[in-house]
Amino acid sequence: MIKSLYLKIVLLFFAAVAIGLGSAIPITVYLFKDQITQSIQHDYAVRVWLISDAFPRLAPSERDLFLKQFSEKQKVSLWLYDRNGLRYTYGQTSKSSLTSEDIRRIQNGAEVVRQSSVLPLPTSLYMGFPLQAADEQLALVIHPVGFNNSQLFKILGVLILIAIVIANTKFILFTSVVVKPLKALSAATRKIAKGDYSIDLPTKSKDELGVLSAQFQQMAHDMSQVEKMRQEFVSNVSHELQTPLASISGFVSILQTNGLDEAEQRRYLSIIRYESMRLSRLSENMLRLATIDSNHNPFHPSLVRLDRQLRSIVLAAEPQWADKRLNIHLELPKTAIHADEDLLSQVWLNIFSNSIKFTPEDGDISIELQSGTGEIGVVIRDTGIGIAEEDRKRIFERFYKADKSHNREAGGSGLGLAIVKRVVELHGGRVEIDSAAEKGTAVTVFLPAV
Repeated sequence: MIKSLYLKIVLLFFAAVAIGLGSAIPITVYLFKDQITQSIQHDYAVRVWLISDAFPRLAPSERDLFLKQFSEKQKVSLWLYDRNGLRYTYGQTSKSSLTSEDIRRIQNGAEVVRQSSVLPLPTSLYMGFPLQAADEQLALVIHPVGFNNSQLFKILGVLILIAIVIANTKFILFTSVVVKPLKALSAATRKIAKGDYSIDLPTKSKDELGVLSAQFQQMAHDMSQVEKMRQEFVSNVSHELQTPLASISGFVSILQTNGLDEAEQRRYLSIIRYESMRLSRLSENMLRLATIDSNHNPFHPSLVRLDRQLRSIVLAAEPQWADKRLNIHLELPKTAIHADEDLLSQVWLNIFSNSIKFTPEDGDISIELQSGTGEIGVVIRDTGIGIAEEDRKRIFERFYKADKSHNREAGGSGLGLAIVKRVVELHGGRVEIDSAAEKGTAVTVFLPAV
């Protein structure tokens, strides 16, 4: 398989030229063979008639000079044979291509023609004629020294013209195979421009066009996924905004009515405040995620004591886990890494907050620091409700919620783990989740070691 488009085009060009020449030669032979043969034979016949007319009337002593002058003027080679063999040679001195059997046939009255050209065209002939002298029957062989240049140029011109026409036709047909993927790419770009990403391009070829087609199709697939994610994002954002706004609007309308006692008013105001805080957290998380995704995200790594940072996160969230009487277990040996402290704190806060939310009262949460080859592992494990396998595959998608009712109750927006994954990737690490429904969850964050 040829993997270079340039080499493929070059080979197609030479193949077209070879086919053009190979086809042009037999066509040219077919067009000129009879014409050339008849022309040469006519010229030979005229010369033989001139020799036959004058030769018998010449004295034997004059014949040699006559044939010599005739050879020079007519630019032909002459061989004259008698019954004993070769008698005279004029012009080209090499031996003629006629055999002794041919000579005997000529002396017996036959005419013999032999082609001497290496080309398929009869551009050079040896022609033997019987020549009657006064005293004996001779055999005369004529061979031209040169060829008619005008006729030769005409043949070559026709040959070249036919070869060019055939070669160009073949090259156009060959290159159509190369151009076909380009036309498909052009049609695909028009479909994508209209928002249709369902394209199917031929990607079997291993040359540059095949690679381009494969990459273009992959790009279209990625764009389709991005468009799908965008639509889901807009839908999710609209839903997340609409729910608290509708709640706020509804309770404001109730507060505007008369007849509510002070306890009811406080309860409705508390709900309004809760929904407002939910909106605030949602917008804050969306802004944080957009900032992390942008190329202008402020990333300032420094030496961070990871064990101290994790303890600070646990202490800051004490009101939440203490309220549910959760048991916190820490195994945090002294560990330092290079990281952006502010961004990394968001990772631990989001993961630890999820563990608190989804772990029932009197449950257990453990945080463990592990050192490996070239990386540090932070394992946050809980005895909570766990995550089903089908949800675990999508847990890092933005706005995705494994347990929508529980998440809504806890005020989640589905952006926490998306932020976790993006921040960890920004630090050159990875996140793994081991969980099953009703069997707790273990989130492990791997970060490069110092």
